[in-house]
This record gives sequence, structure tokens and C-alpha cells, in this order.
Amino acid sequence: MYRLVIVPVIIGILAFLFTYFGLPAIISAPDIISAVASPALDSSNLYFATMPPIVANYIASLNLAMVALTVGFLITVASLLLVTIGGLFVSITRWLISHLQRDRKKEVAPDLPSLDMGPGFRSSQAPERILGRGLDSIQRD
Repeated sequence: MYRLVIVPVIIGILAFLFTYFGLPAIISAPDIISAVASPALDSSNLYFATMPPIVANYIASLNLAMVALTVGFLITVASLLLVTIGGLFVSITRWLISHLQRDRKKEVAPDLPSLDMGPGFRSSQAPERILGRGLDSIQRD
């Protein structure tokens, strides 16, 4: 159970650290902030007639630490959902396999008809009752 929570939290912490320390070495901090603010502003304009105060407050107080926290939190939630859905699929698959195997064990195999041996085999002595052509079929003296 703890693996379902620990792994996404570790992934989120790594995403936060990479966004806060690694990404500014590649891209400048104002570019990172504007890259996060523009989709938030576009989606707010698309879905709402007026910008909600929480979105306006988020965009107004946006800095690199806030961006890193947002990215880390979103990646944590997304990976938590993926791990949960994967665990659910694995458990359903295991249940289905065990259910199918349990039903397979209940089936009784039908008896096979008896073998009709030739009269030469039935009338021969016990040491000569060997069938086939391999090394086992060599008659012993």
C-alpha cells in the first residue's frame, strides 16, 4: 500500500527539484514563468467570462518557486493516478486468471475408450509384450 504513495511522492519531489534547480540552467526563469502563466491565462479566458480571483491571484504571484511547486504537485497527482490505475488493472487481471484456473480445475476429464490390442499381443508371453521400434523393442534372450 505504501508503494502506491511513496513512488509518486518521490517522482513529484524529483520534478520539483528539477524544475527549481535544473530547468533554470537551461531556460531562463522569466521564460519558465511565462510558459506556465500563458496556458493558465488562455484556459481561464476560454472557460470563464471573467477571470476567477484564484486564477488571477495565482498568475499575479507567480514566481519560480510557485512554478516548481505546481509542477511537482501535478506530476505527483498524475503519477499517483497512473500507479493506482495500473495496480487496479493488475489486481483485476490476477483475479480473472485465478477465477479461470479455478473453473478449469472443476472440469472432469471424460474417460477414454479402452484400447483394443491385437490377438498377437494378447497371446504372447509377458517378456515379449513390447511395442514400438526403438531400443525398447529389441527382444531379449
